[in-house]
Parts: sequence; structure tokens; C-alpha cells
Amino acid sequence: MNKRFILTVSTLAFSLFAQTGQADTMRCNRNVISRGDHLGEVLANCGDPIITTHKTIYRSGIPARRFGVLSLSHGYYLDITSSELLHHNRSVVEVPVETWTYNFGPRHFMREVTFTDNRVTRIKTLGYGR
Repeated sequence: MNKRFILTVSTLAFSLFAQTGQADTMRCNRNVISRGDHLGEVLANCGDPIITTHKTIYRSGIPARRFGVLSLSHGYYLDITSSELLHHNRSVVEVPVETWTYNFGPRHFMREVTFTDNRVTRIKTLGYGR
């Protein structure tokens, strides 16, 4: 009885894991789109969406010490772009967020793809298309 229980729980866990992975991918023609893909790749593989929305979010944090401008007085490199606003040793960065909706027809689910800073961050399955 314990073996049967373990097998049932394992099968259930595997099916839930498999479904979770499916939510973060989308098939366009013969190509698979997944989290992390660039906006240009999605456009090339899936074509134009039927609806697009645009917004900007703001992220804050301490400026990154990596490649960029050499500061002789401080002795390190700062990577500060023109879109960053420095205030009290913190930066605020504008991050573009776009949401594209694809309608693949009445026999397929519509998909909503969210891009944050031009990378896929979420793929949501909607109802059947028209």
C-alpha cells in the first residue's frame, strides 16, 4: 500500500510540474517561445500581436559598480545610464513593460506575453480565440 501511495503522489507531482512548465512557454509555428526570450525573437517567430499595451515601471537600488565611467576621485567604475536618477546614493531606473496579445484562431488558446525590459517575463494562457 505504501508503494502505491508513493507512486500516486509521484505521478501527481510530476503532472503538476509538467503543467507549470507549459505555462511559461508558447508555440509559434515550429518555434517555442519561453521566458527570457528577446522581444525581437518573439516578433520574428510569432508575427505582430493583435493588441499591445505599454507602461513604465520604476526600479530602485544602489548604482551597480561595473563597466562604465571611470571615477578617479572614487577609484572605481560606475555604470550609470542617462535614464538613471541619482538621489542619496540610490538610483531609479525606468523599465519598459509591454504586453502583447496573440489570437491564433478559434481552435487555439489566445496568449498574453509580457515583456519586461524587452525580455519575456510571463506567458499567460487566455480563452479560445476568434
